[in-house]
Amino acid sequence: MTRDKLNTLWIGFAAGVIIPAIALTCYYFARYSDLSLVDFFKVYKNLGILTHIISLSVLPDLLVFFLFIRQNMLKSARGVLLATFLFTFIVLCIRFF
Repeated sequence: MTRDKLNTLWIGFAAGVIIPAIALTCYYFARYSDLSLVDFFKVYKNLGILTHIISLSVLPDLLVFFLFIRQNMLKSARGVLLATFLFTFIVLCIRFF
C-alpha cells in the first residue's frame, strides 16, 4: 500500500479510535482482569472517574497524530484529531448526563 492510499481522513479516524480502545483494553487486563468488562466500567462510573480513564486512554493518539504529521500525512492527522473530538464529546456526555 502506498503512502497516498494511507493518507485519508478515514484511516486516521480509524487509528484514532482503535489506539485508545487498545490502550483502555491493556489497562483493563493489567489491573482488573478478574472483573468483567461491564463491572470494570461500573466500578469507575461509581467512583466518578470513568471520564478520567477514557481521557487518559486517548493520550496514545498524540503519538499517532505526531507520527502522521512527521510523515506529512496531514489528512490522516485530521482523522486522528476528529476521533479525539469524538472522544471529547463522549466524555462530556458521560460527565454531564
